[in-house]
Amino acid sequence: MTTPYTTEAMRAGTHHRQVLSKQMALPFQQRLTIASHFTPRLVVLFVAIAIIAISGSLLWQATTNRQRQLVFEIPPGTAARLAAGEEVNIFPSTIIVDLRQHDTLVIQNNDSAEVTIGPFRIVPGQRFVQRYWSPGVYELICSVHQGEQLRIEVR
Repeated sequence: MTTPYTTEAMRAGTHHRQVLSKQMALPFQQRLTIASHFTPRLVVLFVAIAIIAISGSLLWQATTNRQRQLVFEIPPGTAARLAAGEEVNIFPSTIIVDLRQHDTLVIQNNDSAEVTIGPFRIVPGQRFVQRYWSPGVYELICSVHQGEQLRIEVR
């Protein structure tokens, strides 16, 4: 048997629970509305960031792949030919390095003797790689060049 007091208390309790559940659900629904409001903007933002990152990567690759190598090979038997008094022309009288082309000077020693170019000694089988960063003229001693002088102009 229920008393009017208990029935009224139960109704009040039920009503109180309904109000609480509505109040608890309201912030969640508001958050859902805010999130759904920003979702298209976030997608556009992420797509824009991805496009910028990809295009930046492609641009970086294009500029690094644009570099040019000026390769000179010292062939086998060069030291023996020089010792025999032969004239050997491996390098031009002036090597021109273009900074706009990102030129890199590469000298490959395939001879059996070491070669001296400026302050560097290139042992047999070694590859010498030199990158220039500012314009200038370099007069170097070169053990395989006619007159033992090598001129490098960086423009």
